Amino acid sequence: MSIAKKVLSNGLTILVKPSKIVPKVSVQMWYNVGSKDEHIGEKGIAHLIEHMIFKGTKKMLSESDIKIVVHKLSGDCNAFTSYDYTGYKFNMPSQHWKEMLPIMADCMINASFKDDHLNSEMKAVIQELKMLKDNHTRQIAYDLLTTIFPDHPYHYPLIGYKQDLWSVSGADLERFYKKHYHPGNATLVVVGDVDQKEVFDLTEKYFGHIPADKNYKKEEFYHNQDIASKSVTLYRDIQQPTGIIAFVIPGIKEKKSHLSDVSSIILGGGKSSCLYKRLVDQEQLVSSISVSPLDLFDYGLMLFIYSPKKVEDIPLIEQIILDTVQSLVLLGPEDQELQTALNNAKMAEYNLLENNEMQAYLIGQYYLSTGDPNYAFTYLEIPKEQFAKELPLYLKQFIRPSVMHRGLILPLIDDADKLQLLSLQAASDKQDNDILSARQRLTPIELPKYAHDIKVNVPQDFNFPKAHSEMLSNGLKLLWYNNPETPKINLVLELKAKSWSDPEDKQGLFSFLCRMMTEGTKNYSADQLAHELESRGMSLALYPGGISMAMLKDDFEKGIELLYEVLTCATFPEDKVEKVRSQIYVGLKQFWDNPVAFSGQLANEIVYKGHPFSKNSAGTIDSITGITREDLLECYGNVISPDGATLALVGDLRDIDVQALLDKRLGKWSGNKVEEQAYPSLSPIEHQELNVPINRDQVVLMFAGLSVDRNNPDFDKLLLFDQIFAEGGLHSRLMQLREQTGLFYSISGSTTLQAGKQPGMTMVRTMVSKDRLKEAELAIKDLINSVVDTLTEDELVEAKNVIANSLIGIFNSNANIAQAFLFLEKYSFASDYFDSRAKNLAKISLYDVKEAARKYMNSDFMVVLRIGRVD
Repeated sequence: MSIAKKVLSNGLTILVKPSKIVPKVSVQMWYNVGSKDEHIGEKGIAHLIEHMIFKGTKKMLSESDIKIVVHKLSGDCNAFTSYDYTGYKFNMPSQHWKEMLPIMADCMINASFKDDHLNSEMKAVIQELKMLKDNHTRQIAYDLLTTIFPDHPYHYPLIGYKQDLWSVSGADLERFYKKHYHPGNATLVVVGDVDQKEVFDLTEKYFGHIPADKNYKKEEFYHNQDIASKSVTLYRDIQQPTGIIAFVIPGIKEKKSHLSDVSSIILGGGKSSCLYKRLVDQEQLVSSISVSPLDLFDYGLMLFIYSPKKVEDIPLIEQIILDTVQSLVLLGPEDQELQTALNNAKMAEYNLLENNEMQAYLIGQYYLSTGDPNYAFTYLEIPKEQFAKELPLYLKQFIRPSVMHRGLILPLIDDADKLQLLSLQAASDKQDNDILSARQRLTPIELPKYAHDIKVNVPQDFNFPKAHSEMLSNGLKLLWYNNPETPKINLVLELKAKSWSDPEDKQGLFSFLCRMMTEGTKNYSADQLAHELESRGMSLALYPGGISMAMLKDDFEKGIELLYEVLTCATFPEDKVEKVRSQIYVGLKQFWDNPVAFSGQLANEIVYKGHPFSKNSAGTIDSITGITREDLLECYGNVISPDGATLALVGDLRDIDVQALLDKRLGKWSGNKVEEQAYPSLSPIEHQELNVPINRDQVVLMFAGLSVDRNNPDFDKLLLFDQIFAEGGLHSRLMQLREQTGLFYSISGSTTLQAGKQPGMTMVRTMVSKDRLKEAELAIKDLINSVVDTLTEDELVEAKNVIANSLIGIFNSNANIAQAFLFLEKYSFASDYFDSRAKNLAKISLYDVKEAARKYMNSDFMVVLRIGRVD
């Protein structure tokens, strides 16, 4: 279905794409202004405005209203800023999307930028800056932008430099806002369960009165291109280096996205891609490589990102990349390579149709850049012969050695460098503290005023899908459902064995096995198997405890044949075992370079001490070193078995005899009886603290303790509590703490984390600069210990509504439906579980929630982890 477009008399553009898969709607307001539109003295303001828009207006909305209204109506909201645009998105149940329009209209003309509110938000943005510095791959990519474009606004960081932000006032924000926020510079995108005419009429009602700015003119920017190669190298406290090479390519507005996307798939999009086969499989110089465009409006970058096994191999890696591109230039893509790329792009489009929010995002991005409302869905509709002709010319023009830019992230080795980095960070922390301490928020968070008048509408009726249940001849349980919305099929196979079945001295064995199962089978080499899958746009993912696949309907039988091959005929070639082992070594280094990632593992080791959940599913260097081919073969026979396994299948299954076909293709799959896992009993931990030193700009701060299993009577009560405490979006108690103090940019929490048949975990985690660590720790600890007594009936009602309305979202895609069926099977829940969910939650009282939460929200029974520049 093409996208409907209307332009109001004041210049506001409306784009509508109805989609009836689920009763959900994504409403997004896009402004054609980003950081590139900032002048000297305004750097960082576009992003700051994005943060401040949700903090109320001069007329209708208080600081709390948007967050409370969205939460009350069971939706979620967020915002985003690019170099080229700014956007505000609201994802709502279809009975509540209309309520967003008056709010968005008020924000277009009446936003209030109070200095007191800005004081706390400024601190959060400074934390965001520090957080981005700790994302080293992203930092080096954006440092390359700065280096490559010295005379274009892409030179300046998207968020600005912190010295640009320290002195910004509300009046500064308002000047920029008044200049750029008006109907003629805005586009409203609506995707989901809506009526096109109603969207147009309601937009006219709420936005039609807003005056146009007839004198507004977009500034154009110029870049003096040159034949030059530039480089940036960062030295950080890491184990695993990362390399990037970048080439300037045309921006999206030039309408060359079909060439950048398809060439990136051919070069680095999967195991059958040119560079994966050469660098990972043949030469084994890198453990991974990806190729993708950084899409900006005026200019873009084609990024080749790789993980070298040895730093000294980097020049050779770069030369192989250049040689591979040159081969494509001279010979052109092989027909099969091109068809594979196009098939993968087509599958990506079908996946996109299951996601209203992402559809709306791409429609907005492409419309603002190209002026074509349908470009997101039509840009690949080009004859294959034209692709074959244009691709070599595109690569020849833009991907050349003389215009190749390099970025490297290398480990700190010299002690003097390590000391200097610590000194620089300490000085930066002190400077931030000295300046920001003068910007104190003195007022409490404003109470809502508009939200009181918002009425909650009755949800639309929704028939939750019900699975057909069959048993194959080999005892494999089959759950299937015909969903003909798109011509594709998804399957998820859940095995009985999980990663915690690994022997204590062979942690990572199951994960190692999963990697090896696609490295060659009886009938296919690794290359051949990758080709069979990727040439059809199929995806196959193996992980400890399961396998997932996606395929076009026409390839269903072939997909099941390949699944059988992987399940029964893997050969574990010795050379591939060593190749995969080296890849795992690199992955482990990357894991332990990421404090957020390994904080969870450290918490598991304490909370689940002596329990299988304490094991590291990825393994350790020592355990991976000790795993032999014989270990892998033995594990293959023990855990890859239909015993206790369930296969969920969802998609366009019309005219397919599902059980007969699966019995034919999978019925011969047999395996050992899978042993029951033994689980010792667990007890709440005593309070303890653990400091883990690693040099980062921010400290990962985490509180963790033992919680309940999924069948515990307290689980649903804690689920409701989590909505209030942590998962209620911008309205949660944790985010209210952020709003008031600006201590951190993001924070997450749960009392039911990883709860299953075994107890889950209570967790709160954030990232905070070292100079504010103690303050943040005390504030979070106080909230953990006091929040239960402050819960209200209104919050509980909203939590119940949010969970009830969120159930529909579980069924928005084939893969999610399959996971829902497996969830019901795993816990032996009735098929009408989702139909009766809201009624069952409604029976829970505020007293019930408080009593349940009180058992687990106690910092005396939690470990406190601090990972960063700590002693």
